[in-house]
Amino acid sequence: MPRIKLFLIATAFAAVACSGPSSPLQPGDRAPDFRADDLTGRTIYLNAELSRPVLLTFYATWCVPCRDEVPLLIDLHERLGEKVRVLCVVADPENKDKVRSFASSLSIPYPLLMDKEQRIMAAYKVKKLPASFLIGTDGRIHSVFNALGTDELPALEEAIGRCERNQ
Repeated sequence: MPRIKLFLIATAFAAVACSGPSSPLQPGDRAPDFRADDLTGRTIYLNAELSRPVLLTFYATWCVPCRDEVPLLIDLHERLGEKVRVLCVVADPENKDKVRSFASSLSIPYPLLMDKEQRIMAAYKVKKLPASFLIGTDGRIHSVFNALGTDELPALEEAIGRCERNQ
């Protein structure tokens, strides 16, 4: 009998331990703080960036929709950089040279953060790329976006305006 109980306990524990993360964080959830190094080796802390809203986007070198949204993010940074801070989390930091080359070729002006061991991605429960979170100065997620394109831009800019008014 004790062996059966032990087996049942071990099976239950394994089922819980092997279950994947739940759905990505949603509006209203507290944004997990993190620190990560950018391509220059500078350490960025999310909480230190929250003097204005932060658009936190997740990217990988192999992700075509991720690469497609970069020009939109560059434009957003240039037009609204005083109102929102763009931070990009690189989900495949082992391709640092490829990321550096891509960033240089497009003159990406915002930080590209290396997500070693995908800890930030796990904290935000991101399962699919690209993914973006608009985080208000209160440290809460205000909006969540999948791939950003010109169709999503008005909603993103409206959400940034709401965040700015709620400061």
